[in-house]
Amino acid sequence: MLFSFIAALMLSAAVQEPTADRSRAEELARTGHSAEARELFAHITELNPGDVEARLWMARMDLRLGNTAAAESGFRAVLQDHPADVDARIGLGMVLTRNGSWQEALQILTEAERDSGQNADLFGALARAYRRGGDDGRALEYFRRAKALSPDDPDLQLGFESVARTFGHWIAFDGFGQWGAPGAEVESGSLTASFRVTPRLHLEASARKQQGEGYSDGLAGGGLFWRAPRSTTVEVGVVGGPSNTALPGLHLSSDVVHYTGAFEAGVGVRRLSFAGSNLLAFSPTFAWDREPWRFDARYTYSRSSFDETGQSTGDHSIMFRGTWQGWRRVALLGTYARGIESFEDLTADRLGALDTKTVAGGLRIDLRSLTRITTTWEHQWRSNNTTVDRFYVSVVQSIP
Repeated sequence: MLFSFIAALMLSAAVQEPTADRSRAEELARTGHSAEARELFAHITELNPGDVEARLWMARMDLRLGNTAAAESGFRAVLQDHPADVDARIGLGMVLTRNGSWQEALQILTEAERDSGQNADLFGALARAYRRGGDDGRALEYFRRAKALSPDDPDLQLGFESVARTFGHWIAFDGFGQWGAPGAEVESGSLTASFRVTPRLHLEASARKQQGEGYSDGLAGGGLFWRAPRSTTVEVGVVGGPSNTALPGLHLSSDVVHYTGAFEAGVGVRRLSFAGSNLLAFSPTFAWDREPWRFDARYTYSRSSFDETGQSTGDHSIMFRGTWQGWRRVALLGTYARGIESFEDLTADRLGALDTKTVAGGLRIDLRSLTRITTTWEHQWRSNNTTVDRFYVSVVQSIP
């Protein structure tokens, strides 16, 4: 009888240990301790290689940690043994979407939708795949369906907000105050509205007022934003104002950007006509976007011509910007530029000396009301041994 009692105790301990490990691992996973959770799930699968749920958790943790190759391998391994497993198909679809293979992801996820019925995780994965493919309308629809099933899921809420900001109508106010060198005091404010006329086409209208020492300028105009097939966007615009002193009398712009996985590449062309001078600029752009980081880079070759002297000069500008989404609704921004930091803020007095150096830091806050607030402080070192400071505020309200 003693030996039977000891054997029973040993069996009970063997059963309780993996159960305790699983509870602890799932708690770690749900509280954001992904590396520790993955280590525990790996231990569980070593003890029981047939534990499908633990294998799925491992793959989810790999995906969360950015180990997409390991995550894809884990989900495919489960599907090899259990081809109809919905969670594995959802996970594989999420990996493929993140890697840029959204067509394959959509095929897997739409087949899973026919088999699984109402599933918030599946609808969220479908929404992200459609968004990666440039179909923001369907992405918004699936995020709405996912939110209805799981209204307290913060990832679904943030995904919905992100699509709503690009797909829906929006209205924005931007303004800055500038001070520093004598005569550098400037106040500027603009209002822009964007209206969705088709799922892929937005029309925009804008107006701006700027006041500085001895002048009061204005700009007004509009443009269009078109999301072409195959993850490409095209944007063109024209703004101008009669008798402007510092701002351009005419500003023509066009930009094309193509998205491939986590990478973006594009090109922009601009022509700005000032009183007595003109600028033509050509700007290749590049970006890398993988949570929580985004990096943007822009090189610009510009040609300035001056009516009074008949001369023209060529200049080179660079701009680097980093964004860190350190919290769900708060991001930190940092920028360095040499030369033209912003075509929208370029004034006639700077065309003859485009060697300004600029550093900037800011904070971006996204509210559940689809309001985005951005504040930025900017410091410039100009070629005449003067410095200028600016403080920007931007408020964008989206309407899905």
